[in-house]
Amino acid sequence: MLEYPARNPFPARGISSAEETSLAEFLRDWARRTPTAILPGVREAQRWATDYLRGFGDDRTHDGGLACLYGAHGVGKTHAARHMMAFVNDADPRAVQLYLRFQEDDFVAEYRRLVSQLPQDLLTDLSLRYLGALAGDRAGHADGPASRGAVLSAVGDDPGRVYDLFGTHQVEAGEVLEEQAKEIAAVAGSGPEFQRALSFLLRPEFSGVAYDWLCGRPISPDASRALGVSGQIDDPLTCRYGLQLLTRLVTRGGRPFVLVLDQCEKFLPEGRSSLTANIGLLQSLVEVIPQAAGLLLLVSNDAAWERVPPDLRQRIGTGACHMLPLTPDEARLVLGAYIGAARPGYDDAAIWPFTESALLELLRHSGGNLRLLLQLSWASFEVAGPLSVIDAELVTSASARHSHSPGLAELAMLVESRLLAAGLTIERTETGDGGIAFHLPDRREPRALVKLSEAVFFDDEVANAVQTVAQTRHVRAGGRPVFTALLATGYVSPPVLAGLRGAVHVVLVADGSPGFPGQLDELVERIAAMPLKDEEPGALDDAMRAIVEHLEELNSERRAEMMILNRNLTAVSDRLEHQTLTAESERLDRQAPKEWPPKRAELVGRIAEARAARTAADWAEFRQARAEVVRERSSRFRMLAAAATAAVVTIGVAFSTVSLVPIQLTVTLFAGTAVAATVAWFLSRKFAASDVRRANAPLETRRDLDQLARELRGSADPRSTDPVGRYAYALSEDPDSGYQVLTEAMLVEPLALVRQATGRRLAVSERSPADCVAEVQRGLRERIPEVLLLLARGQRRAESDRPPRVLRDLPPELRVLVAIANPGSLELADGAISKHPAEAALAALGVRGSRHPLARAYRDGMAEIVPIEIPSNELRATARLLSPLEQDGLGTYDWLPLVAEIDELYLFFEKLLHHQEEMRSNLGKS
Repeated sequence: MLEYPARNPFPARGISSAEETSLAEFLRDWARRTPTAILPGVREAQRWATDYLRGFGDDRTHDGGLACLYGAHGVGKTHAARHMMAFVNDADPRAVQLYLRFQEDDFVAEYRRLVSQLPQDLLTDLSLRYLGALAGDRAGHADGPASRGAVLSAVGDDPGRVYDLFGTHQVEAGEVLEEQAKEIAAVAGSGPEFQRALSFLLRPEFSGVAYDWLCGRPISPDASRALGVSGQIDDPLTCRYGLQLLTRLVTRGGRPFVLVLDQCEKFLPEGRSSLTANIGLLQSLVEVIPQAAGLLLLVSNDAAWERVPPDLRQRIGTGACHMLPLTPDEARLVLGAYIGAARPGYDDAAIWPFTESALLELLRHSGGNLRLLLQLSWASFEVAGPLSVIDAELVTSASARHSHSPGLAELAMLVESRLLAAGLTIERTETGDGGIAFHLPDRREPRALVKLSEAVFFDDEVANAVQTVAQTRHVRAGGRPVFTALLATGYVSPPVLAGLRGAVHVVLVADGSPGFPGQLDELVERIAAMPLKDEEPGALDDAMRAIVEHLEELNSERRAEMMILNRNLTAVSDRLEHQTLTAESERLDRQAPKEWPPKRAELVGRIAEARAARTAADWAEFRQARAEVVRERSSRFRMLAAAATAAVVTIGVAFSTVSLVPIQLTVTLFAGTAVAATVAWFLSRKFAASDVRRANAPLETRRDLDQLARELRGSADPRSTDPVGRYAYALSEDPDSGYQVLTEAMLVEPLALVRQATGRRLAVSERSPADCVAEVQRGLRERIPEVLLLLARGQRRAESDRPPRVLRDLPPELRVLVAIANPGSLELADGAISKHPAEAALAALGVRGSRHPLARAYRDGMAEIVPIEIPSNELRATARLLSPLEQDGLGTYDWLPLVAEIDELYLFFEKLLHHQEEMRSNLGKS
């Protein structure tokens, strides 16, 4: 008899850990402690690795490898990928392998986590071996293959000997560096920066800083200047270049390179604006890494695989493996592998103490999902007593707390309730094989037939499960097509499932997964949408017409009686209310909130008043500033006239008395004349500098100011003392070539109207809002809110190589402004750790779909929805942030092009708060 396992051989969580590390000892430990059944996905992954390593060698024309494992969550994709990495580690210990489990759709953050897995000494060694390979190629060109082999052999034993080759001039360092520059430029657009970083990586005093830069970590400005790089790697395109260069670095140095990207569904999220850009990045990696002789393995679920474009799926081709639920034979292999690992020396195929019926019960409750099967196996082993046999009954009791797949009776109740809720007429029957069938509308002439079946494990059970097909053919012989659907409880073996789908219109497996209710709803909607059979008029129509007429007569009599009763009740009710509820009604009327329309009108009036006051203040400031300039110019003109007059008089007196007075008086007169002339010259220069034209032009509206600025375009000057001259400059300067001058002018401008004009001009720049973040932050620090005009505009998301990552680092209230400016992409600046409460409320209007209660309320009005369950503090924070009445509320920035949208949002959230108060008040009344 087989020895009973001394411990529970199954993992409690049904999964094994997969560390993000490049260290070989972790892979060896994982392979030693984790049993692996050779399932189809594992076999395919091992075959890909074998083909890759066999073709790698010294063949520089080898294109590397490309593969993809995809399937539902829990089918063992990560396990298969990890087993492949352990296999590569044993087959070729030189291989450099990186494993990344995507956590978000931010490629920059994922790149930093990925490359940081490489220790600094390993990256330095790879860089030296890369130089050695280039040196060997140069030696081979000069002296033949023998010389190349000698150089590669020397460098392979000790990469540091490449410096000896340069020192003895066996290979010219300049030629090697030139060849390095060419190869880096071929795979990395930022070639010079990467080459400098690799060079400094080999210098001990700069090695740490260069390593940090290559890993995407921040470095100091001094270190950045010393290395000759532009700063921290912070955009997806440069990260892509870095990953491509890393592949070339490894494989060119003679070592295999394996990159596994797991959970790609998180990198390709459905409905997110980053999807297109990330697909482009993935397509580039799929092309370049195999070309650089690396092996790239993608791992994703079914949904992400469907989102991948057809050309990318074709590029992967036969390298794609769809991992399906377990068949009974595969489940037996899994149980045998884990039990055998806890019982060394015995046949791995033996599954005792599990019985065959227990195996089938595990499949039914797990749906063939590998992770869930292991979890249920662990639970069954824990429930079993010492040395107890684990049979189907024990598995059923152990699975009660873990499995969510319905039984046949539960499934029948679920399907029947859904069909009836859709208003369908059904006839339920029990089939001879113990199943249940629903005929719509009846068994004699159905237009649809839904068959429920127990779990299907083997091919010979298909006949029992598809009796529907025979019934369908029999009905079709009568000339009327019938829609057929088969629903199985818990599990259907994948080969059987493929055969069933060829015989029945729809096959669903009620495995307890979150997607099953949606699939069932789609099936019911499809059946409900089928056209009904046209009924001929006859006796049934006459009977129905007579019943309707009789009901109408009864309704007429009952309505008359109801009216009399209502009048009597109304009179009694009025008297009672007048006598007992007058005081209470008055109190409630005083405490009840006002109706929303009057409150909305009051808010709109207050907004208009506040906005008019702010506008009047800006215009008063502008007119006062110009009046002061005009007044100062007039004062200088008078002083200039007086000084000129004094100079002329002094000169006349001097010339008339020069021959009549002593020499001392003559000198004094000439000195006074010189001083008067100097003062006149200085005043004239000052007068010319304060050029004010059309001083009496009316400035009542912005149209007047724009017209005057266009007329005085020739006098436009950002340093003019006349505010109209500075305003004219803001309207005339090119916002792209003069971007820096305009931003500096706005930051030093004292007048709000001129700053607003400058901001509006800058807002039409070709620069993306994400490229203006530095100027916006500087302006806000200097209390210049008009810089927000650079941010509050549409972000062009077609720039797939440089998405606006910097927007995530903005303060929360500014991210809200970005979201309002991009209504189709409210999640544009999403992803930051710290969030403003308003972000969640605003996101509900778009990101969470048009069916979200908040979105429906905003679109259709409060009466169209059920009460909205959003915390009052979030609504209040949102209203305060958007308010045109609170200090520094977004609505106080009247010059924003979004101010109308901000007002509507503000009033909407005030309305939500009003309704919440009203509901609380009504609750108090009740």
